[in-house]
Amino acid sequence: MKKNSLIIIILQFLSLPIFSQEIVEGIVAVVGDKALLKSEVEQQYLQLRPSDLSNENLRCEVMEELMFQKLLSHHAEVDSLEVSDDDVNNAIDQRIEYFISQIGSEKKLEEYFDKSISQIREEFQFTFKDQLLAQRMESKITSNLKVTPQDVLKFYNKIPFDSLPFFPEEIYLSQLVIFPKVDKLEKQRIINKLNELKKRIKSGEDFSFLASLYSDDPGTAKLGGDLGYLKKGKLVPKFESVAFRLQEGELSDVVETKFGFHLIQMVNRRGQEFNVRHILIKPKVSSESIRNAKLKLDSILNFIIQDTLSFGKLAIKYSEDESKNNEGKIVNTQTGSLSHMLKELEFSLSSTISGLKQGEYSQPTVFVSNDGRKGVRVVYVDRIIEEHKANLKEDYDRIQSVALQEMKVSVLNEWKKNILKETYIDVKDDFDCRWNNKWIK
Repeated sequence: MKKNSLIIIILQFLSLPIFSQEIVEGIVAVVGDKALLKSEVEQQYLQLRPSDLSNENLRCEVMEELMFQKLLSHHAEVDSLEVSDDDVNNAIDQRIEYFISQIGSEKKLEEYFDKSISQIREEFQFTFKDQLLAQRMESKITSNLKVTPQDVLKFYNKIPFDSLPFFPEEIYLSQLVIFPKVDKLEKQRIINKLNELKKRIKSGEDFSFLASLYSDDPGTAKLGGDLGYLKKGKLVPKFESVAFRLQEGELSDVVETKFGFHLIQMVNRRGQEFNVRHILIKPKVSSESIRNAKLKLDSILNFIIQDTLSFGKLAIKYSEDESKNNEGKIVNTQTGSLSHMLKELEFSLSSTISGLKQGEYSQPTVFVSNDGRKGVRVVYVDRIIEEHKANLKEDYDRIQSVALQEMKVSVLNEWKKNILKETYIDVKDDFDCRWNNKWIK
């Protein structure tokens, strides 16, 4: 990955003092007891500039937004709001994990910044704590806001009809999943294979090399099976309980999880973190096991035909994947909502429901789950919404959400207007800005 591309990726997700060595330093404003650095303004400005080239006031808007965040975090401390070290560390861990997924490995991240992960984490501490404090304060100001149906109606009615958006066709889906059972001969074949690899490693062969040859985990095989440094709670329980008990260099016995069968080696420990590598072999599912799973689904669906249980209740009772916890509803992984744009459905799902109407369900179909397992599922069409102009009947939840957001912005702006009167503000460089708020008294 070229350096410029990497900078763009990182800037899109984070503005932190780690980049300050590349940008002219200096304080441009003080809000309460919070200093705003020129580097912070420039980092955000560089991030947004490519998508807003015509906005001559962009740098000022960036500066004003950052000053508002400083204002929130300052008053969070004044109001004795707290952010725990665990909250800060968890937020940092998530961001570092994202960076590693983009760059390719922990080692590459350290090489790029010329710092160890612990040094990078240490530099993140102050900025992340400030960000979380600002979020806490914003939540305190807006948490009691509620939008009544009358508020939603009033908000909707003030939108000019010509400005109402068009929504494309949407569909809401549920699924009932059965994972075919692995037969005993296949299990034994894999256990024998992993035990053979364990003997080879104990005889001196390199674990990483064998992982790159034999592991069925595409994300780690190219890294020699290395999972990187992790804290407890990041892995499936059975894998983690075995891995965490290993000594440095020690090999586990064969471990079975929902992903398949693993051979694990402890690389080393660092405080509360541990670094392990593994070789994963996924079992092959026989055609007979798939046929049995389909027959099981057929028998379960008889309860719908007999009108004794709804599809959602059947999913809760019989489904074998995580969607069972939400009555089988399929979440849109791009948006986090339950609605899917019909034209954006991945092929295996769209082909499964092809021709189905609302309230109908598919035949049992083989698919590959998000975690790479082969399963059999029946998909139920909960609801279909045709392409339409936004209206209260079909889009109440969306309109309510936008109305609530507008109310929050209004309340935050009023809070800002009042709190500025009693907050120390010193703007040292205003970039000849046109302010939306009275920052300079």
